[in-house]
Amino acid sequence: MSLEYEVKLCASKKTMEKIEQCNKLMNWDIKKSGEKHLVSHYYDTEDLKLLYNNLAFRLRKDGNQKLLHLKANGTFKNGIYIREEHEYALKNSENYTSKGFLKKHFPIIVDAIKEDGLREIITIDNHRHILLFQKKNSVIETSLDFLYFVRGKRKIEHNEIELELKEGKEEDLIECYSLLQTQYNLKLAGASKYELGLRSFSMIPLL
Repeated sequence: MSLEYEVKLCASKKTMEKIEQCNKLMNWDIKKSGEKHLVSHYYDTEDLKLLYNNLAFRLRKDGNQKLLHLKANGTFKNGIYIREEHEYALKNSENYTSKGFLKKHFPIIVDAIKEDGLREIITIDNHRHILLFQKKNSVIETSLDFLYFVRGKRKIEHNEIELELKEGKEEDLIECYSLLQTQYNLKLAGASKYELGLRSFSMIPLL
């Protein structure tokens, strides 16, 4: 497992498009770093045992690459989510929801779900535009996520900004997201994409 330091901000599509055109934010330089089409399939038990054990398990398709991620909710401090993440590059022949596979690569999932099986709960279709915010020894990867929550034939649009600390200190991440908040009147997102997707389909209570 590796630790990730992230901040999530609510933003309209129009605001995100405006941010994408900027090349400077106070003392931060902004550079475009490409685009990705990410499709993430989230798995859980029928009664959402992983969610209620503060875990999220997904298969993400990024081009020809298939990656499994297990994320723990971790801690929330000063607007920053500090979470553990375990990543595994999937081979085509592997049955990633089988108990044998999970026991070998993600035993914490088996502990959480017991004898229950996993099934796909929601899909998130995300067109991600990536910016790098840089100053001195700090790099913040800022993803402008234009996405849809998908469940069956239903699709719900959602947009958010995700900032991840790549180089530097927590204080740099706080400074960067605080400047964005002030400049564009943004609010912190209250949950992960998985939780927001579940709320969008009324699968868990709204806050």
